[in-house]
Amino acid sequence: MNKTIRLTLVLAVVMLATSACKTKQKIAQIPAGANIEAKAPVVEMAPSTTTTREEVKDAEVTRNENFSLVDGDKDALNHKYHVVVGSFSKQTNAKGLQSSLIGEGNKAIIVVNEKGMFRVLINSFNDYNLAHSRIREISNRFPDAWVLVQK
Repeated sequence: MNKTIRLTLVLAVVMLATSACKTKQKIAQIPAGANIEAKAPVVEMAPSTTTTREEVKDAEVTRNENFSLVDGDKDALNHKYHVVVGSFSKQTNAKGLQSSLIGEGNKAIIVVNEKGMFRVLINSFNDYNLAHSRIREISNRFPDAWVLVQK
């Protein structure tokens, strides 16, 4: 009885192995005319302008939105540039990050935009360079931080 079960298992494994090979063979077959060498198109760059990585990054980290204060110090809204470290569709998630940041000694505030997204702001400045400098300081913890400007 034991030998019969073993023999059945061995036959099942052999059948699976041979059927799997046929499938692989069908996939591996090369259709006629497929052995044509591909040529990449030649694209020439204009040598007149160069863009540094930092210039591109600056453009990517700034957004203009209409927003209003939900929770925190309203004096921060007197500044033009705000460093955003979190964006949430639920206010409770924004509150959690805000509490954590306040516990660490930051003056985090929450604003909401026209689409209902809750933004957690860690700092506000009147100088864009200061805001961008703050982003570089916190980039290890908040790699997706960006600058928000009131429309």
